[in-house]
Amino acid sequence: LGMPASEVLERFQKMQASGVIRRVAAVPNHYKLGYRFNGMTVWDVADSEIERLGEQVGQLPFVSHCYRRPRHLPYWSYNLFAMVHGTSSDEVEHKAGRIAEVLGDACSGHTILYSSAILKKTGLRLRKQSDKQ
Repeated sequence: LGMPASEVLERFQKMQASGVIRRVAAVPNHYKLGYRFNGMTVWDVADSEIERLGEQVGQLPFVSHCYRRPRHLPYWSYNLFAMVHGTSSDEVEHKAGRIAEVLGDACSGHTILYSSAILKKTGLRLRKQSDKQ
């Protein structure tokens, strides 16, 4: 980079303080770590409880991302999505069981959608304003 490490750290700290970046972290390849089972758990949660319970599910340490999504009745009743990863389908199902415990009676159904192939995997890439035209 052509600058001392102390200056790099100072710049990162300024960007973090101003909100330009949230954090700097390593991004492990979970497949190489043995986490080959990826399950998007989908849940039919009472609308009156979804905000509160969705926050709780999102705080579980094994949930990598958690979203509220619209239902598409009568074909799709699920409105809460939580991604979990495991080294086996049993591990993913165990984690789904823990989510079910959090949701309790507010949940009237769920399923797990397992990944079958990676079609594209990249992080968010932002282009400079001048590159967008």
